[in-house]
Amino acid sequence: MTDSASPGKRYHDLDALRAVAMLLGIVLHGMITFIDFPVGLWPAQDVKQSEAYLFLLHAIHGFRLPLFFLISGFFTAMLWRKRGTKALLKHRAKRILLPLVVFLPLIWIAFIFVVMPVAEWKTGQPADEAAIMENLNLDFSSLPDGIQLVIFGAIIPVTHHLWFLYYLVWLIAGFALVAMLAKKFNWKPLPAKMVVSPWRWLWLVPLTMIPQLMMGVLGLYVGIPGFGPDTASGLIPWPPKLLFYAIIFGYGSLCFGHAEFEQVGRRWKLCFALSIPILLLGLHWLDLRNEAYEKSLQLGEPTVMQYHFLTSLCQAAYVWLMSFGFIGLFRRFFSKENKGIRYLSDSAYWLYLAHLPLIMIIQIWVSDWTWPSFAKLIFLCVLTVIPLLLIYEYMVRYVWVGTMLNGKRKREKVAD
Repeated sequence: MTDSASPGKRYHDLDALRAVAMLLGIVLHGMITFIDFPVGLWPAQDVKQSEAYLFLLHAIHGFRLPLFFLISGFFTAMLWRKRGTKALLKHRAKRILLPLVVFLPLIWIAFIFVVMPVAEWKTGQPADEAAIMENLNLDFSSLPDGIQLVIFGAIIPVTHHLWFLYYLVWLIAGFALVAMLAKKFNWKPLPAKMVVSPWRWLWLVPLTMIPQLMMGVLGLYVGIPGFGPDTASGLIPWPPKLLFYAIIFGYGSLCFGHAEFEQVGRRWKLCFALSIPILLLGLHWLDLRNEAYEKSLQLGEPTVMQYHFLTSLCQAAYVWLMSFGFIGLFRRFFSKENKGIRYLSDSAYWLYLAHLPLIMIIQIWVSDWTWPSFAKLIFLCVLTVIPLLLIYEYMVRYVWVGTMLNGKRKREKVAD
């Protein structure tokens, strides 16, 4: 059963959820200073570090951007159904490609000429590239030249924290191609039973696990093993990562038009309850895999591969449990229009694009304070968000930058 009238509906819950996924990124980046990262990968190393923040980072990173890409796929299909392929590409070029082109150079300028000098002033010593290299394994000489090119092209962080926009450009181009092929060859949509019924679990988890298996190997070899999808931000899309997000984005696009989608996440409490043991098991097997690899230094060693398989299975299941859980939670409580939430949803895009240099500078400033770490984290996030919200209201929302990010907005007149 499909709902042909749904292109005109406003999904306030998904709008708000997409914004929350963005804002959680600010929290996540705020926590990194409290985690013992390899030297040189983050400009601020706080004196109040704790393993608890590494756990929270894994818990958030494991679902945050997959959830964002799922919602993006849903809205992409909605826009395509409403306006067609050409209008879709034009709209997404304005909202995604143009912000990437505008903001990426500004982020790098801020990082090179502000963040790094502040970090050097605080520590009293320049950035040590050699120390960075010592903490990472970047020797891929045993691999064919073509594969080496892809790996280095994928991991050199050209697109910084805006990599998600870069990957969205690729995915939307792929969506447009598939849409044109579907129209040409008259492909039929997948039945609701496969997309939005409980049967979806039988193919979503195994399919997502395939690229997850491939992504985890690179992080393990390089020396930055983590829980969840890779964060490679180079100009060459990292194939396993692109495939991972293509599956999730594609699933989101398939959901649009099915009235039964309203039932997805109906058991959101159960999804959240199951996600807890899945996360704990996944992290347990991740640690065992990392320990086994440190002993053998062989990716193909049976114990390493056994634990790698188990943790990858948990990571794939965790993505969908948390995504469906949040979709159900927000449908339950945020389906109706709320001006305050709508404003925050609009501002979240700007806040995420602009926050990283500012939060890094604040992290460097407070890194040697003896405050409790949780108080410092709240201070970091508040001192980052409040100024950017003021800038958004008075310098972004109602000018060309706001139009580029969210469409044209008019300031409401205050009644006399």
